[in-house]
Amino acid sequence: MIPKLIVAVDGLSFHDAEEKGVFSSLSEAMLKGIIWGIKVSDMLYSDDVAKIVSQLRNEYKLNVMADVKLHDIPSTMENCISKLVDAGADIVTIHCSSNFRPKNAGLLKYIAGVTILTSFTDLEVKWIYERTADDIVRAFSNIALMNNYEYIFCSVKDINYITDNPLKKICSGIRPPWYRDRHDQVKISSLKEAVRMETDFIAIGRPITQSDNIIEAIEKIYQEISQ
Repeated sequence: MIPKLIVAVDGLSFHDAEEKGVFSSLSEAMLKGIIWGIKVSDMLYSDDVAKIVSQLRNEYKLNVMADVKLHDIPSTMENCISKLVDAGADIVTIHCSSNFRPKNAGLLKYIAGVTILTSFTDLEVKWIYERTADDIVRAFSNIALMNNYEYIFCSVKDINYITDNPLKKICSGIRPPWYRDRHDQVKISSLKEAVRMETDFIAIGRPITQSDNIIEAIEKIYQEISQ
């Protein structure tokens, strides 16, 4: 199974990404069928959220994962998810620890439950949750399954703990062999590991968006996961 590629556009405002031609390149990659779409997070805090998602969807014809990692009271979460979906988001992330179940069951197919951030060390997990990382990942993935979410969002290494969970798996913290910078990621995996663990989607950002040629970077990654 070839995982679908999601390009994470982080650290850029919508205006800057547009001016640098990032969206145009990603739209071209979308037309070529070599990416699923894009993931946006901090960008959504720089302008009108609904407008950004709508433009990405309608103007650039991109599938959109809104990585907002919601964690709030149920009514607030339902309102936020509904607004993002109405604007055109295909996937919306929430924290599994919220144990959220929408009143509108139609929203479930858009929800990705986040387990543990890839920036957390095992010691931090133990300190925060007073349980081991594998226990927490299993517990949170069970919450996602119980609440009928469509996706689980985790690191490739965490898939080892939830191989029996049937939800679609989106993984981040993945680096191609030609990009060595870890940035703030702790749980790093290779493209080959992601393919071997049969993840459904892989989210990769800086190795693509910071490259001199976005299309070439995407094509290199696509070739490696397709082999």
